[in-house]
Amino acid sequence: MFKKLAFAALLAASLPCMAMAAKPVNSEKLVNDYDNYYVVYVDDDERIYAQNDTIERDPVSAGMLPVIRCTLYAEVYKDPLTYPDYGNKQMVDHILQLDCAVGADQIGQDIRYKILNKVVGAYTPDGKPLPAYNGNHKDTADEAEEIYMSLYRVSSNFGW
Repeated sequence: MFKKLAFAALLAASLPCMAMAAKPVNSEKLVNDYDNYYVVYVDDDERIYAQNDTIERDPVSAGMLPVIRCTLYAEVYKDPLTYPDYGNKQMVDHILQLDCAVGADQIGQDIRYKILNKVVGAYTPDGKPLPAYNGNHKDTADEAEEIYMSLYRVSSNFGW
């Protein structure tokens, strides 16, 4: 009986935490919550943030580079952007939530980067789920290098 009550109390206490974790992010939170979202990539089309508490490094031997996994959020800008978009702070078209794994291998003198992104959610700038997202997120070598370097530096702060 005591175990059931203790379990029920633990479950009740954890539900608000689970509900908060499941809540999608919005542009305002991504831009202003510096402690939880790090900018890891920016270009003309998007701005990508890594969610702090999801960053993990795979263990590696000395002299090897780890694979880094995390949740990314990509704010995809409207195309084309107009003056009213800037003036009304409505530059973001949608936000993509991505499961990411990015790695680096040294081959001779060169380091080659590879990124695997899986779109797991698409949201409006205010955090509401998009009914359907049919696009693909770009997967370029330049993006992989920049994201890897940024995540490597950020994850170094965690003492790994």
